Amino acid sequence: MPQVIDHGGGVWSVQVPIPDNPLGHTLVHVLDTGRGPVLVDTGWDDPASWDALTEGLAAVGTAVRELHGVVITHHHPDHHGLSGRVREESGAWLAMHPADTAIVRRTRGSHPSLWFDYLTDRLVRAGAPDAHLAPLQA
Repeated sequence: MPQVIDHGGGVWSVQVPIPDNPLGHTLVHVLDTGRGPVLVDTGWDDPASWDALTEGLAAVGTAVRELHGVVITHHHPDHHGLSGRVREESGAWLAMHPADTAIVRRTRGSHPSLWFDYLTDRLVRAGAPDAHLAPLQA
């Protein structure tokens, strides 16, 4: 059963899981508008996340195919991961700040090892303990 909170006034939040993450979930907000439902974020790109999102939308009386738009708050994959699939299935517009869009394009256009090396270097510079870094540097 989806975890949905009705905030009133046509605003709901749906808990969408983030696999293998101590946070457990992200919140996708559903806004009832005169042109149709608009999401704020979409959740992580994972089958369990998709299922939670679609079940949550059903719980508030709508479905992906009925979505009018999606506002993506920022480039983290737990916030925009399902946006492509949502757009494919609904035709909804997507809105993201141009700076975040550039980060997503750069990340997806880079070889995975470059991104991995960049993130590992950021962890080193932030002072991550050697015990946490060792598996990444093996």
